[in-house]
Amino acid sequence: MHVGGWPAVDDRHARANRRLFSMFSLRELAREALAGLTQHRLRAGLSMLGISWGIVSVVMLLAYGNGFRGALVAGFNGAFGAGVVVGWPGQTSMQAGGERAGRPLKVTAADVEAIRELPLVRAASPEYIKRLPVAFGERLGTYAVRGVNADYGPMRSEIPQPTGRFLSAEDVQLRRRVAFIGSDVQKKLFGTMPAEGMTIRIAGQPFDVVGVLADKVQLSSYYSPDKQSVFIPFTTMSQLADTQYVNVFVFQAVSPLTEPKAITEVRGWLAQRYRFNPDDKRALVANGSEESLQAVSGMTIGLKLVLGFIGVLTLMIGGVGIMNIMFVSVTERTREIGLRKALGARRGEILLQFLLEALVTTFAGGVIGGVVSYVLVWIFSPRPFLAELLDDRSRVTDIHLVLSFELLAISTAILVVVGLVSGLLPALRASRMDPIESLRYE
Repeated sequence: MHVGGWPAVDDRHARANRRLFSMFSLRELAREALAGLTQHRLRAGLSMLGISWGIVSVVMLLAYGNGFRGALVAGFNGAFGAGVVVGWPGQTSMQAGGERAGRPLKVTAADVEAIRELPLVRAASPEYIKRLPVAFGERLGTYAVRGVNADYGPMRSEIPQPTGRFLSAEDVQLRRRVAFIGSDVQKKLFGTMPAEGMTIRIAGQPFDVVGVLADKVQLSSYYSPDKQSVFIPFTTMSQLADTQYVNVFVFQAVSPLTEPKAITEVRGWLAQRYRFNPDDKRALVANGSEESLQAVSGMTIGLKLVLGFIGVLTLMIGGVGIMNIMFVSVTERTREIGLRKALGARRGEILLQFLLEALVTTFAGGVIGGVVSYVLVWIFSPRPFLAELLDDRSRVTDIHLVLSFELLAISTAILVVVGLVSGLLPALRASRMDPIESLRYE
């Protein structure tokens, strides 16, 4: 039986001494691991080269995938704002309310005004589109003339050049003969002349130009690209065509997250009004911006998985190289391992020493590969993609290689796994060697 508290004090001192010994032991192991690499510089350098090449492959391929997605998203965002949906009246494909299938759905401007008041809808605009001759002086062309209201501009990202404006609510209310023209229309009719304040003739009737569309990146369009279109008030469009029923209509959900519910709400309201099944998606075809972005994400995720798989295979080849070199190192140092074991080294210490050598080699190669990747991204970005096709002077639809935090995290995780796997098997072999047999090794 112990008296006083001395045994407890001794136990604390013993635990402290063990921790101190372990700390010094770990430092010694790290020092020996570094010494082993220093003695075989060429071998370590070749191992680091393999890992560096693998890291460069992974980073560059995944950065290319990020840039590819960014270019497609920029192209779609240029055409539509967040949460914007284009509704296409179609034909019913289901019987409902005693009505036969196959009836055309005809939507009026009054219907669109009512849709604007629905709880999940922020804004809405009717749209009537017709190709008509547009002239300025002796210059003439045929363009898509779109009758819309003032909400249309913000929803469809119709940004005017600094000297002009888009159609206003007052233009629509007063049935003004004003026009907002696309940048291609401006170039073909006016050349280098300013268009704002000039008068064009649409189907022979005069319209004052109030604005010109700024350069717009547009990967998606319907009927005609916006830069090749002319926009006039929907109320004025009735002087050029029969606008009793709209071709399409555009609405925006109160939030991008509520876009699917807003589509369901609009389709349900029209189904109740025109007596068709609200589940009949052919009666009203709704193309939303979020749906397009999800399709882009799905496509680019598949591409990134393929590119990432190729990069990981390259990195694994580097890991196999480290494993082979570590096995050679274990064989060459058999007598050293036997001597250390004979002097009292434990299996865990032998295992940790060789594992540290593999990890140091791997991470050194990873750091070099990361630096090289950063330099290559800076040199080779951006890469040509859609800018020439879309006449994108801002070049946002080219592929900009991006080194994101997510990309660095993925590369680091892959590197850790490769380092552990490539070093663990040789380290296990070294730790399991019999000291007597090792000392006899020639």
